[in-house]
Amino acid sequence: MRLFVGLQPSQEFREALALVQDHLRASSVTGRYLDPSNLHMTLAFIGEWPEDVSELLPVVEKPFPITLSHIGIFEEADVLWGGVQPSEELRNLAKRVRHILADEGIPFDRKKINPHITLMRKPSVPGSIVLSDIGIPAATMLIDKVCLYRSDRGKNGMVYSVIGTS
Repeated sequence: MRLFVGLQPSQEFREALALVQDHLRASSVTGRYLDPSNLHMTLAFIGEWPEDVSELLPVVEKPFPITLSHIGIFEEADVLWGGVQPSEELRNLAKRVRHILADEGIPFDRKKINPHITLMRKPSVPGSIVLSDIGIPAATMLIDKVCLYRSDRGKNGMVYSVIGTS
């Protein structure tokens, strides 16, 4: 199984992200847009692993909010994403997830975490467009659980399914 640990956006947050995608389309930004049902925030990418590890997911003892705040591009990964305001609670949760995986001997991508939700792959932004001018709707969601996702190749790209939660 191809696995990763992440956060599942609330319906309101998902709708705000879909609205950002609509604003990008209206601004003639092209690329491979992710279906809103596939949007998520990865905390640790495990990759191929033979078993469900959802029993290892940390419990969120004190739920905390995250707020959508901006969009950006990872040039090296060819990804346009939605970002959230900096959050110490979010950083600590990601660290807890990664420590648990490391302690259990489960390999994961150890790149520094930059909390984001991928909105599109292979973006092409017209030179006249300034991403910071794209409207970002007000959206906040409460983080109260961590999810284990399975990633499967579908007809139209990857499909991400929650297979366990904390």
